[in-house]
Amino acid sequence: MADQDLLRIRSTAQAYAEAVRATQRFFDRVEDLADPSVQVEYATLAEQEKRAASDRLDALTAAGIEVPSVDNSEAGA
Repeated sequence: MADQDLLRIRSTAQAYAEAVRATQRFFDRVEDLADPSVQVEYATLAEQEKRAASDRLDALTAAGIEVPSVDNSEAGA
């Protein structure tokens, strides 16, 4: 069972990394941020990143790996 968890974690981490790289490559080639097609393509890439991040987190959680949030905005710092 643990082997399947690890394979899923690796796979989802790789998919997330690729989604981030796709966004980076997109911005490497963008020349006009005001172009509506740029906005649409970025929205699509951002959604893919969001889904990939969620899948990665789901895989980690299913394997029992959880890390407290590093976002202290709720803590009333």
